[in-house]
Amino acid sequence: MKNWFILALAIAGFPCGGSADAARPNLIVMIADDLGYGDVSCLTTGAVETPNLDRLARMGVAFTNGYVTAPLCAPSRAGFYTGRYQQRFGFVSNNDTLPTDVPLLPGVLREAGYRTGLIGKWHAGGPLPHERGCFDETLCSPRSNPFISYQSPELARNGAVEKFDEYSTDLFARETEDFIERNKDKPFALTIAFNAPHIDRVVKEAGHIHKEFEAARAAGKTYDIPKHPMARPGEAAAYADRFPGDTARADTVATIAALDQAVGRILDKLQATGLDRSTVVFFFADNGAHPENRSENGPLRDYKWTHFEGGVRVPFLAAYPGVFPEGLIYAEPVSTLDIFPTIAALAGIEPPRGLDGVDLTPYLKREKSTPPHEALYFQTSGLGNGAIREGRWKLVLDKGEPKLFDLASDLGETTNLADQERERVATLTKKWSAWKAQMPPPQAKK
Repeated sequence: MKNWFILALAIAGFPCGGSADAARPNLIVMIADDLGYGDVSCLTTGAVETPNLDRLARMGVAFTNGYVTAPLCAPSRAGFYTGRYQQRFGFVSNNDTLPTDVPLLPGVLREAGYRTGLIGKWHAGGPLPHERGCFDETLCSPRSNPFISYQSPELARNGAVEKFDEYSTDLFARETEDFIERNKDKPFALTIAFNAPHIDRVVKEAGHIHKEFEAARAAGKTYDIPKHPMARPGEAAAYADRFPGDTARADTVATIAALDQAVGRILDKLQATGLDRSTVVFFFADNGAHPENRSENGPLRDYKWTHFEGGVRVPFLAAYPGVFPEGLIYAEPVSTLDIFPTIAALAGIEPPRGLDGVDLTPYLKREKSTPPHEALYFQTSGLGNGAIREGRWKLVLDKGEPKLFDLASDLGETTNLADQERERVATLTKKWSAWKAQMPPPQAKK
Protein backbone atom coordinates (compact mmCIF):
# COMPACT_ATOMS: atom_id res chain seq x y z
CA MET A 1 0.00 0.00 0.00
CA LYS A 2 2.81 2.42 0.89
CA ASN A 3 4.46 1.91 -2.51
CA TRP A 4 1.19 2.68 -4.26
CA PHE A 5 0.89 5.90 -2.22
CA ILE A 6 4.40 6.98 -3.19
CA LEU A 7 3.66 6.20 -6.84
CA ALA A 8 0.52 8.33 -6.65
CA LEU A 9 2.49 11.24 -5.25
CA ALA A 10 5.02 10.93 -8.06
CA ILE A 11 2.30 10.88 -10.70
CA ALA A 12 0.75 13.96 -9.10
CA GLY A 13 4.05 15.78 -9.49
CA PHE A 14 5.23 15.68 -5.86
CA PRO A 15 8.86 14.76 -5.07
CA CYS A 16 9.15 11.48 -3.20
CA GLY A 17 12.58 11.53 -1.60
CA GLY A 18 14.07 12.84 1.62
CA SER A 19 11.49 14.69 3.68
CA ALA A 20 9.15 12.95 6.08
CA ASP A 21 6.33 14.99 4.55
CA ALA A 22 7.16 14.52 0.87
CA ALA A 23 4.19 16.50 -0.41
CA ARG A 24 5.54 19.58 1.34
CA PRO A 25 8.90 20.65 0.00
CA ASN A 26 11.56 22.10 2.22
CA LEU A 27 12.68 25.66 1.51
CA ILE A 28 16.14 27.20 1.43
CA VAL A 29 16.40 30.93 0.62
CA MET A 30 19.89 32.38 0.30
CA ILE A 31 20.26 36.17 0.17
CA ALA A 32 23.49 37.85 -0.87
CA ASP A 33 24.18 41.42 0.22
CA ASP A 34 25.10 43.92 -2.55
CA LEU A 35 26.12 41.20 -5.02
CA GLY A 36 26.11 42.58 -8.56
CA TYR A 37 24.60 41.14 -11.73
CA GLY A 38 28.11 41.15 -13.18
CA ASP A 39 29.47 39.06 -10.31
CA VAL A 40 27.77 35.78 -11.25
CA SER A 41 29.32 33.88 -14.14
CA CYS A 42 26.11 32.14 -15.27
CA LEU A 43 24.63 35.60 -15.97
CA THR A 44 27.61 37.50 -17.35
CA THR A 45 31.09 36.63 -18.49
CA GLY A 46 33.96 38.35 -16.76
CA ALA A 47 36.74 37.92 -14.25
CA VAL A 48 34.52 36.40 -11.55
CA GLU A 49 33.85 32.67 -11.52
CA THR A 50 30.97 31.30 -9.45
CA PRO A 51 30.88 27.56 -10.18
CA ASN A 52 28.39 26.72 -7.44
CA LEU A 53 25.92 29.44 -8.37
CA ASP A 54 26.32 28.22 -11.95
CA ARG A 55 25.57 24.72 -10.67
CA LEU A 56 22.40 25.98 -8.98
CA ALA A 57 21.36 27.59 -12.27
CA ARG A 58 21.91 24.28 -14.10
CA MET A 59 19.78 22.53 -11.48
CA GLY A 60 16.92 24.92 -12.14
CA VAL A 61 16.26 28.43 -13.40
CA ALA A 62 18.32 31.55 -14.01
CA PHE A 63 16.07 34.61 -14.07
CA THR A 64 17.81 37.07 -16.38
CA ASN A 65 15.21 39.73 -15.56
CA GLY A 66 14.96 39.14 -11.83
CA TYR A 67 14.13 42.18 -9.73
CA VAL A 68 14.03 43.22 -6.11
CA THR A 69 11.54 45.81 -4.90
CA ALA A 70 14.08 48.44 -3.86
CA PRO A 71 17.70 49.36 -4.62
CA LEU A 72 18.74 49.18 -0.97
CA CYS A 73 18.78 46.55 1.73
CA ALA A 74 15.96 46.98 4.22
CA PRO A 75 13.02 47.78 1.91
CA SER A 76 14.10 45.05 -0.49
CA ARG A 77 14.10 42.43 2.27
CA ALA A 78 10.74 43.67 3.58
CA GLY A 79 9.28 43.06 0.12
CA PHE A 80 10.65 39.50 0.03
CA TYR A 81 9.50 38.54 3.53
CA THR A 82 5.96 39.85 3.03
CA GLY A 83 5.34 39.17 -0.67
CA ARG A 84 3.96 42.71 -0.80
CA TYR A 85 5.28 45.96 -2.11
CA GLN A 86 6.76 47.35 1.09
CA GLN A 87 5.22 50.73 0.26
CA ARG A 88 1.87 49.20 1.28
CA PHE A 89 2.99 49.47 4.90
CA GLY A 90 5.05 52.64 4.53
CA PHE A 91 8.46 50.96 4.39
CA VAL A 92 10.44 53.09 1.92
CA SER A 93 13.87 53.62 3.51
CA ASN A 94 16.62 51.74 5.32
CA ASN A 95 15.37 53.05 8.67
CA ASP A 96 11.78 51.84 8.61
CA THR A 97 9.94 49.30 10.75
CA LEU A 98 8.55 45.95 9.66
CA PRO A 99 5.06 45.85 11.22
CA THR A 100 4.02 42.90 13.35
CA ASP A 101 0.56 42.71 11.77
CA VAL A 102 1.87 41.95 8.26
CA PRO A 103 2.34 38.18 7.73
CA LEU A 104 5.90 37.08 6.92
CA LEU A 105 6.64 34.02 4.80
CA PRO A 106 8.49 32.15 7.61
CA GLY A 107 5.60 32.79 10.01
CA VAL A 108 3.01 31.44 7.57
CA LEU A 109 5.15 28.33 7.00
CA ARG A 110 5.68 27.87 10.74
CA GLU A 111 1.93 27.96 11.36
CA ALA A 112 1.61 25.26 8.70
CA GLY A 113 3.99 22.96 10.57
CA TYR A 114 7.36 23.90 9.12
CA ARG A 115 10.48 24.17 11.26
CA THR A 116 11.72 27.68 10.47
CA GLY A 117 15.09 29.33 10.88
CA LEU A 118 17.04 32.49 10.08
CA ILE A 119 20.81 32.72 9.84
CA GLY A 120 22.63 35.97 9.13
CA LYS A 121 21.65 39.56 8.56
CA TRP A 122 18.50 41.21 9.92
CA HIS A 123 17.82 44.74 8.79
CA ALA A 124 14.40 46.08 9.82
CA GLY A 125 13.06 48.14 12.68
CA GLY A 126 10.63 46.69 15.20
CA PRO A 127 10.90 43.39 17.09
CA LEU A 128 13.94 41.25 16.39
CA PRO A 129 13.44 37.93 14.58
CA HIS A 130 13.30 35.75 17.70
CA GLU A 131 10.55 38.01 19.09
CA ARG A 132 8.25 37.81 16.05
CA GLY A 133 6.89 34.28 16.43
CA CYS A 134 8.04 33.45 12.89
CA PHE A 135 11.25 31.54 13.57
CA ASP A 136 11.98 28.45 15.66
CA GLU A 137 15.72 29.13 15.45
CA THR A 138 17.66 32.33 14.83
CA LEU A 139 21.35 33.17 14.60
CA CYS A 140 21.47 36.69 13.32
CA SER A 141 22.30 40.32 13.90
CA PRO A 142 21.78 41.19 17.58
CA ARG A 143 20.08 44.40 16.43
CA SER A 144 18.78 45.82 13.16
CA ASN A 145 22.04 46.60 11.42
CA PRO A 146 23.41 46.74 7.87
CA PHE A 147 26.80 45.45 9.03
CA ILE A 148 28.08 42.08 10.21
CA SER A 149 31.81 41.63 10.79
CA TYR A 150 33.46 39.07 8.53
CA GLN A 151 36.13 38.21 11.06
CA SER A 152 34.91 37.00 14.49
CA PRO A 153 31.31 38.19 14.13
CA GLU A 154 29.04 38.88 17.09
CA LEU A 155 25.60 37.35 16.60
CA ALA A 156 22.52 36.52 18.66
CA ARG A 157 21.37 32.91 18.90
CA ASN A 158 17.67 33.02 19.73
CA GLY A 159 18.32 36.42 21.31
CA ALA A 160 21.44 35.51 23.32
CA VAL A 161 24.58 37.23 22.01
CA GLU A 162 27.62 35.09 21.16
CA LYS A 163 31.05 35.90 19.69
CA PHE A 164 32.37 33.52 17.03
CA ASP A 165 36.00 32.94 16.10
CA GLU A 166 35.09 32.08 12.51
CA TYR A 167 34.79 33.80 9.15
CA SER A 168 31.13 34.79 8.82
CA THR A 169 30.47 33.16 5.44
CA ASP A 170 31.95 29.86 6.63
CA LEU A 171 30.00 30.14 9.88
CA PHE A 172 26.71 30.61 8.04
CA ALA A 173 27.44 27.60 5.81
CA ARG A 174 28.29 25.40 8.81
CA GLU A 175 25.20 26.51 10.73
CA THR A 176 23.08 25.78 7.67
CA GLU A 177 24.54 22.29 7.39
CA ASP A 178 23.75 21.71 11.07
CA PHE A 179 20.18 22.99 10.66
CA ILE A 180 19.56 20.69 7.70
CA GLU A 181 20.97 17.69 9.57
CA ARG A 182 18.86 18.35 12.67
CA ASN A 183 15.67 18.91 10.72
CA LYS A 184 16.03 16.48 7.82
CA ASP A 185 13.07 14.38 8.94
CA LYS A 186 10.52 17.20 8.99
CA PRO A 187 9.55 20.01 6.61
CA PHE A 188 11.79 23.02 7.17
CA ALA A 189 12.21 26.53 5.84
CA LEU A 190 15.53 28.29 6.33
CA THR A 191 16.65 31.75 5.26
CA ILE A 192 20.40 32.35 5.07
CA ALA A 193 21.07 36.09 4.81
CA PHE A 194 24.78 36.34 4.00
CA ASN A 195 26.57 39.60 4.68
CA ALA A 196 28.83 38.98 1.66
CA PRO A 197 29.87 40.96 -0.24
CA HIS A 198 28.61 44.05 1.66
CA ILE A 199 31.34 46.30 3.07
CA ASP A 200 32.52 45.48 6.57
CA ARG A 201 32.09 49.08 7.75
CA VAL A 202 31.98 52.61 6.37
CA VAL A 203 35.36 54.10 5.46
CA LYS A 204 34.19 56.96 3.27
CA GLU A 205 30.76 58.36 2.41
CA ALA A 206 29.19 56.20 -0.30
CA GLY A 207 28.20 59.10 -2.53
CA HIS A 208 31.77 60.40 -2.62
CA ILE A 209 33.10 56.94 -3.47
CA HIS A 210 30.59 56.66 -6.30
CA LYS A 211 31.57 60.03 -7.79
CA GLU A 212 35.30 59.34 -7.52
CA PHE A 213 34.87 55.88 -9.01
CA GLU A 214 32.86 57.17 -11.97
CA ALA A 215 35.32 60.02 -12.57
CA ALA A 216 38.25 57.61 -12.60
CA ARG A 217 36.44 55.22 -14.92
CA ALA A 218 35.55 58.04 -17.32
CA ALA A 219 39.23 59.01 -17.40
CA GLY A 220 40.28 55.42 -18.07
CA LYS A 221 41.97 55.11 -14.69
CA THR A 222 41.76 52.59 -11.87
CA TYR A 223 40.41 53.85 -8.58
CA ASP A 224 41.52 51.60 -5.72
CA ILE A 225 38.58 52.27 -3.43
CA PRO A 226 39.35 52.56 0.29
CA LYS A 227 37.56 49.86 2.28
CA HIS A 228 38.21 47.43 5.08
CA PRO A 229 39.27 43.98 3.85
CA MET A 230 36.38 41.53 3.60
CA ALA A 231 37.97 38.32 2.32
CA ARG A 232 39.54 35.58 4.39
CA PRO A 233 43.06 36.66 5.36
CA GLY A 234 45.49 36.28 2.48
CA GLU A 235 42.95 35.17 -0.13
CA ALA A 236 42.70 38.47 -2.00
CA ALA A 237 46.30 37.99 -3.15
CA ALA A 238 45.19 35.12 -5.37
CA TYR A 239 43.21 37.60 -7.48
CA ALA A 240 45.73 40.45 -7.55
CA ASP A 241 47.00 39.61 -11.06
CA ARG A 242 43.47 39.85 -12.49
CA PHE A 243 42.98 43.37 -11.12
CA PRO A 244 46.30 45.23 -11.23
CA GLY A 245 46.23 48.31 -9.07
CA ASP A 246 42.76 47.44 -7.79
CA THR A 247 43.24 45.69 -4.46
CA ALA A 248 39.65 46.53 -3.47
CA ARG A 249 38.24 44.56 -6.39
CA ALA A 250 40.57 41.63 -5.73
CA ASP A 251 39.42 41.54 -2.11
CA THR A 252 35.76 41.60 -3.16
CA VAL A 253 36.19 38.83 -5.73
CA ALA A 254 37.83 36.68 -3.04
CA THR A 255 34.83 37.44 -0.81
CA ILE A 256 32.44 36.40 -3.58
CA ALA A 257 34.44 33.21 -4.09
CA ALA A 258 33.92 32.34 -0.41
CA LEU A 259 30.19 33.05 -0.80
CA ASP A 260 30.05 30.73 -3.80
CA GLN A 261 31.84 28.02 -1.81
CA ALA A 262 29.22 28.37 0.94
CA VAL A 263 26.46 27.88 -1.62
CA GLY A 264 28.25 24.73 -2.75
CA ARG A 265 28.44 23.40 0.80
CA ILE A 266 24.70 23.91 1.24
CA LEU A 267 23.87 22.18 -2.05
CA ASP A 268 26.22 19.33 -1.12
CA LYS A 269 24.48 18.91 2.25
CA LEU A 270 21.08 18.69 0.61
CA GLN A 271 22.41 16.03 -1.72
CA ALA A 272 24.14 14.08 1.08
CA THR A 273 20.93 13.97 3.13
CA GLY A 274 18.81 12.97 0.14
CA LEU A 275 16.85 16.23 0.34
CA ASP A 276 18.03 17.78 -2.92
CA ARG A 277 14.90 16.70 -4.82
CA SER A 278 12.48 17.67 -2.07
CA THR A 279 13.85 21.14 -1.38
CA VAL A 280 13.08 24.38 -3.18
CA VAL A 281 16.16 26.61 -3.30
CA PHE A 282 16.10 30.32 -4.08
CA PHE A 283 19.12 32.59 -4.31
CA PHE A 284 19.01 36.33 -4.88
CA ALA A 285 20.86 39.54 -4.07
CA ASP A 286 19.04 42.15 -2.02
CA ASN A 287 19.99 44.94 -4.47
CA GLY A 288 22.59 45.74 -7.07
CA ALA A 289 26.29 46.29 -6.63
CA HIS A 290 27.92 49.51 -5.46
CA PRO A 291 31.47 50.85 -5.86
CA GLU A 292 31.55 51.18 -2.06
CA ASN A 293 32.07 47.43 -1.74
CA ARG A 294 33.55 47.05 -5.25
CA SER A 295 31.03 44.57 -6.64
CA GLU A 296 30.00 45.01 -10.27
CA ASN A 297 26.79 45.10 -12.31
CA GLY A 298 28.32 44.16 -15.64
CA PRO A 299 26.25 45.51 -18.54
CA LEU A 300 23.66 47.23 -16.36
CA ARG A 301 23.53 50.96 -15.74
CA ASP A 302 24.54 52.44 -12.42
CA TYR A 303 24.42 50.89 -8.97
CA LYS A 304 22.65 50.41 -5.67
CA TRP A 305 20.73 53.48 -4.49
CA THR A 306 19.27 54.10 -7.97
CA HIS A 307 16.22 52.83 -9.87
CA PHE A 308 18.28 52.12 -12.97
CA GLU A 309 18.82 48.45 -13.76
CA GLY A 310 22.04 48.27 -11.78
CA GLY A 311 20.11 49.08 -8.63
CA VAL A 312 17.15 46.72 -8.93
CA ARG A 313 17.96 43.92 -11.40
CA VAL A 314 19.90 41.28 -9.48
CA PRO A 315 21.24 37.73 -9.59
CA PHE A 316 18.14 35.56 -9.03
CA LEU A 317 18.20 31.75 -9.26
CA ALA A 318 15.83 28.96 -8.26
CA ALA A 319 15.83 25.17 -8.30
CA TYR A 320 13.31 22.47 -7.48
CA PRO A 321 14.40 19.31 -9.33
CA GLY A 322 11.54 17.44 -10.92
CA VAL A 323 9.22 20.46 -10.72
CA PHE A 324 11.08 23.50 -12.07
CA PRO A 325 12.71 22.79 -15.45
CA GLU A 326 16.45 22.21 -15.27
CA GLY A 327 18.79 24.64 -17.00
CA LEU A 328 16.00 27.07 -17.88
CA ILE A 329 16.92 30.64 -18.79
CA TYR A 330 13.77 32.61 -17.99
CA ALA A 331 13.69 36.10 -19.48
CA GLU A 332 10.30 37.51 -18.43
CA PRO A 333 10.49 40.05 -15.58
CA VAL A 334 9.96 38.46 -12.18
CA SER A 335 10.32 39.74 -8.63
CA THR A 336 11.39 38.51 -5.23
CA LEU A 337 7.74 39.25 -4.34
CA ASP A 338 7.00 36.01 -6.17
CA ILE A 339 8.86 33.73 -3.74
CA PHE A 340 6.11 33.90 -1.09
CA PRO A 341 3.16 32.83 -3.30
CA THR A 342 5.30 30.29 -5.16
CA ILE A 343 6.28 28.51 -1.94
CA ALA A 344 2.75 28.71 -0.55
CA ALA A 345 1.39 27.04 -3.68
CA LEU A 346 4.06 24.31 -3.70
CA ALA A 347 3.40 23.60 -0.01
CA GLY A 348 -0.38 23.53 -0.48
CA ILE A 349 -0.83 26.51 1.87
CA GLU A 350 -3.45 29.19 1.39
CA PRO A 351 -1.45 32.44 1.15
CA PRO A 352 -2.51 35.61 2.95
CA ARG A 353 -4.71 37.95 0.98
CA GLY A 354 -3.22 40.93 -0.77
CA LEU A 355 0.10 39.53 -1.97
CA ASP A 356 1.64 41.36 -4.91
CA GLY A 357 3.73 38.42 -6.04
CA VAL A 358 2.54 35.52 -8.19
CA ASP A 359 3.13 31.77 -8.17
CA LEU A 360 5.88 31.30 -10.74
CA THR A 361 5.51 27.53 -11.12
CA PRO A 362 2.99 27.47 -14.00
CA TYR A 363 5.08 30.03 -15.88
CA LEU A 364 8.29 28.06 -15.44
CA LYS A 365 6.53 24.86 -16.52
CA ARG A 366 5.13 26.71 -19.56
CA GLU A 367 1.56 26.07 -18.45
CA LYS A 368 1.08 29.84 -18.76
CA SER A 369 2.66 31.70 -21.65
CA THR A 370 1.88 35.27 -20.60
CA PRO A 371 4.37 37.32 -18.54
CA PRO A 372 3.88 36.82 -14.79
CA HIS A 373 3.50 40.58 -14.22
CA GLU A 374 1.85 43.26 -16.30
CA ALA A 375 4.30 45.70 -14.72
CA LEU A 376 6.75 46.06 -11.83
CA TYR A 377 6.87 49.24 -9.75
CA PHE A 378 9.60 50.96 -7.75
CA GLN A 379 9.67 53.86 -5.32
CA THR A 380 12.23 54.54 -2.61
CA SER A 381 12.50 57.52 -0.30
CA GLY A 382 15.03 60.10 -1.46
CA LEU A 383 15.79 58.42 -4.79
CA GLY A 384 13.83 60.46 -7.29
CA ASN A 385 10.20 59.50 -7.79
CA GLY A 386 10.53 55.89 -8.85
CA ALA A 387 10.32 53.62 -11.88
CA ILE A 388 8.08 51.20 -13.74
CA ARG A 389 9.04 48.20 -15.89
CA GLU A 390 6.40 47.04 -18.38
CA GLY A 391 7.48 44.48 -20.93
CA ARG A 392 10.51 45.74 -22.79
CA TRP A 393 10.00 49.31 -21.55
CA LYS A 394 11.46 50.92 -18.45
CA LEU A 395 10.48 54.41 -17.31
CA VAL A 396 12.68 56.01 -14.65
CA LEU A 397 11.00 58.98 -13.00
CA ASP A 398 14.31 60.39 -11.94
CA LYS A 399 15.02 63.84 -10.55
CA GLY A 400 14.38 66.09 -13.53
CA GLU A 401 12.97 64.79 -16.80
CA PRO A 402 11.60 61.24 -17.21
CA LYS A 403 13.92 58.70 -18.81
CA LEU A 404 12.46 55.97 -21.03
CA PHE A 405 14.48 52.97 -22.17
CA ASP A 406 13.84 50.03 -24.48
CA LEU A 407 15.59 47.30 -22.52
CA ALA A 408 15.25 44.80 -25.36
CA SER A 409 17.70 46.82 -27.45
CA ASP A 410 19.38 48.97 -24.77
CA LEU A 411 20.19 46.89 -21.72
CA GLY A 412 22.61 49.53 -20.46
CA GLU A 413 19.92 52.26 -20.47
CA THR A 414 22.11 54.55 -22.54
CA THR A 415 19.49 56.16 -24.82
CA ASN A 416 16.60 58.15 -23.38
CA LEU A 417 13.63 57.74 -25.73
CA ALA A 418 11.24 59.95 -23.76
CA ASP A 419 11.06 62.68 -26.43
CA GLN A 420 10.33 60.17 -29.21
CA GLU A 421 7.80 58.19 -27.15
CA ARG A 422 5.85 60.89 -25.30
CA GLU A 423 2.57 59.00 -25.41
CA ARG A 424 4.21 55.92 -23.90
CA VAL A 425 5.82 58.08 -21.21
CA ALA A 426 2.42 59.55 -20.35
CA THR A 427 0.80 56.09 -20.19
CA LEU A 428 3.51 54.61 -17.98
CA THR A 429 3.58 57.68 -15.75
CA LYS A 430 -0.19 57.38 -15.28
CA LYS A 431 0.14 53.68 -14.34
CA TRP A 432 2.94 54.41 -11.87
CA SER A 433 0.97 57.27 -10.33
CA ALA A 434 -2.12 55.06 -9.94
CA TRP A 435 -0.01 52.43 -8.19
CA LYS A 436 1.60 55.04 -5.95
CA ALA A 437 -1.82 56.46 -5.02
CA GLN A 438 -2.71 53.11 -3.40
CA MET A 439 0.10 53.48 -0.88
CA PRO A 440 -0.09 55.05 2.58
CA PRO A 441 2.30 57.82 3.61
CA PRO A 442 5.85 56.75 4.57
CA GLN A 443 6.41 55.82 8.21
CA ALA A 444 6.82 58.80 10.53
CA LYS A 445 10.40 59.13 11.75
CA LYS A 446 10.91 59.10 15.49
